[in-house]
Amino acid sequence: MQREPAEGAAPSQRTEVRVAFDATALYVAVRAFDTEASQIVGLLTRRDQRSPSDWIRVIVDSYHDRRTAYEFGVNPAGVRHDRYWFNDNSNDDSWDAVWDVEVGRDATGWRAEFRIPFSQLRFSEVGGAPVGFAVVREIGRLAETSTWPLLPRSANGYVSSFADIQGLTLTGTPKKLELSPYSVGRLATAPREDVTPAIEATDPGGSLGVDVKYAVRPNLTLSASANPDFGQVEADPAVVNLDAFESFFAERRPFFVEGSGTFQFNIDCNDGNCTGLFYSRRIGRAPQGEVDTVDGEYVASPDAATIIGAAKLTGRVGRFSVGALSAVTTDETAVIARAVGPTTTQMVEPLTGYTVLRARREFANQSNLGFMATSTNRRLADGVDFLPNSAYTGGVDYDWRVGRNYSVSGFWAGSRLAGSTDAITQLQENNVHAFQRPDAGHLDVDQSASSLGGHGGAASFGKIGGERTRFSAYYGYKSPGFDMNDLGFQRRADERFMSHWLQVRNDTPGQYVRSFRWNLNQYAGWNFDGDRLWSGANVNMHWVFQNNYRIGTGVNYNAAPMRDRVTRGGPAVRGNRNVSTWYYADLDDRRSIFPGYNGYHEVDGLGTSRHNIQPRITWRPNGTVSISTGIRYNINNDDAQWVENVEDTIGTPHYVFGRIRQRTAAMTFRVNYTLTPNLSIQSYAEPFVSTGAYTNLREVTNGRATKYTERYQPYAYEDEPDFNIRSFRTTNVLRWEYKPGSALFIVWQQRREGDGEDGDFRFDRDFGGIFGLPSHNVFLVKFSYWLNM
Repeated sequence: MQREPAEGAAPSQRTEVRVAFDATALYVAVRAFDTEASQIVGLLTRRDQRSPSDWIRVIVDSYHDRRTAYEFGVNPAGVRHDRYWFNDNSNDDSWDAVWDVEVGRDATGWRAEFRIPFSQLRFSEVGGAPVGFAVVREIGRLAETSTWPLLPRSANGYVSSFADIQGLTLTGTPKKLELSPYSVGRLATAPREDVTPAIEATDPGGSLGVDVKYAVRPNLTLSASANPDFGQVEADPAVVNLDAFESFFAERRPFFVEGSGTFQFNIDCNDGNCTGLFYSRRIGRAPQGEVDTVDGEYVASPDAATIIGAAKLTGRVGRFSVGALSAVTTDETAVIARAVGPTTTQMVEPLTGYTVLRARREFANQSNLGFMATSTNRRLADGVDFLPNSAYTGGVDYDWRVGRNYSVSGFWAGSRLAGSTDAITQLQENNVHAFQRPDAGHLDVDQSASSLGGHGGAASFGKIGGERTRFSAYYGYKSPGFDMNDLGFQRRADERFMSHWLQVRNDTPGQYVRSFRWNLNQYAGWNFDGDRLWSGANVNMHWVFQNNYRIGTGVNYNAAPMRDRVTRGGPAVRGNRNVSTWYYADLDDRRSIFPGYNGYHEVDGLGTSRHNIQPRITWRPNGTVSISTGIRYNINNDDAQWVENVEDTIGTPHYVFGRIRQRTAAMTFRVNYTLTPNLSIQSYAEPFVSTGAYTNLREVTNGRATKYTERYQPYAYEDEPDFNIRSFRTTNVLRWEYKPGSALFIVWQQRREGDGEDGDFRFDRDFGGIFGLPSHNVFLVKFSYWLNM
């Protein structure tokens, strides 16, 4: 039956599925009949890249737990796509299994025949127990999805809607061990301008490593990586962060992305993007130590801590889903070279061990109760003794289903960090906690403390299923001392918050509209002193039309906040209320050329305005090439941007603010050329410029004043805060999967970076000057070979 556009209706085309098995594999044959076989769409892309093609997907819940499943998909061009489903509705596209599929076309349609080795599945039983099963067919030209059984969009679960197949008996013993040894050759080059006694013009190197997967039990898998290398991973986009809080970057390294759903313990969520107790990018992070130099000294510091090894155990034990992860990074040192004198080193990141434990008890009605614990332990030395030597977090979370459509969920978590009194004092005074704020009546810095502890929690009630309406009410807090940043991600502590959401939806296709969403949101937050940190409301609407166009728009109103972190440890400063609107439009992605646009506009009526303009376009000149480009142009006219905290000759602090005229522009280019389903070339490039010019420099006098004009007074600031930051980053990868599970990567990465004091934005000067900046290049060849034993 149709899943979309008309849920429950008969499909427009007929599909037949047959299932068989032998001692080693599951076989699925799908015959996709089509009365217009010449209109079948099969775009040739790299593996796991989604496209508006026709697709056949086979999904197997081999645990039969109604929560997890393995998906295997193919399009008429033979492009494979696989992913892992977890928590009933969530999926992980990074999961890559080793399996085979053949496709063919004729005058009556197309067909696909899958061979899925049992070694790629995980079973809770081996003696003929039922297996959850579903088949999905997508017809690209019609934007139609049909499934067996019906997987309704109105249901609160996906995997739990699967049917059962009976009689699958494992007569053989699946292979348990997978080895993927690899070798890497690398050459890094530095520009002549950066060559110093500490940095050489060329830096060749090489390494060996191995990835291992072992089926400890039919339902428990050990994955490990020794001396992992992620040189083929795309570079992060450039950012200029003028905020008081850390920027978040998504994980892209395959070992940590694959199976990441097992280790989720979400604490902060915004529009579905969540962070919590485990943020895998802390493992192998950039060194936290800094080296102070004097004239005549040159420093070479590593970009990231080297991961010696990592391992994770995931699967099921009885009615529990379980996960354990452990990783070790080596200590890192910076080289300090001198024009005259000996070369020395200084530690910038200590030897560190990371551990994560996760378990979740799952119930038949899709309810669950779980716990998670993390630890970070460091071997400290001079140069890095400002870090805590240990950090522990732990918590319990739950999601209890009430009937078919309602849920009560929440969590409680705690943290404890230990270290020297200097390390703990520094933690208390960083911007996550800001205990030193002079107007914080509930906080004081304890300079004798050798530990820091805190906790946080939340509870929610909501309607998570149903055809027409859904809603949620959410309430939570984080105590001032709560800190999960050693192995998690957290922007701030010391907050209490609430939010409410109501959605009205319609998935019944009409003459012009396929689906519609209307959302109403209300939100507010306070610190433990009672200062209101944010408060506002939002209404937004989204349409999908019959021609596959998509549009949406929303309006936000935010009351005046009390910004207790804006002075970086100083007094709070009241902000201004503002109104903003956003909107987007995406045209039909089935066409060879399809543009899109995102816009955002915000004003407060007192001199601050922000505008984001983001057009984009994708062109597919044929079935093997895709070219995408987009522009991000951000206008930030902030009348009260923090500049610096300075002290005068008698030690009086001055919190300097100014009006900034910031312009940020970036152009993103992506080219994907796929020669065969197993051989592809990807190219990514982004030139980036951000400029900022300050005027009207002044200092805070009465940050809590209701009138904007009474919060600041003129200040004779002597430094020049204007900036001009330019960057170019590109990653180019040739990937050849020369046999199932085995691959060759050839990679070229380049970065160019520079800065100046021209705060005015000039396109010709700033973008034209990017390619005159010195370039840093990395050339890499990685070869891996898959073995199954």
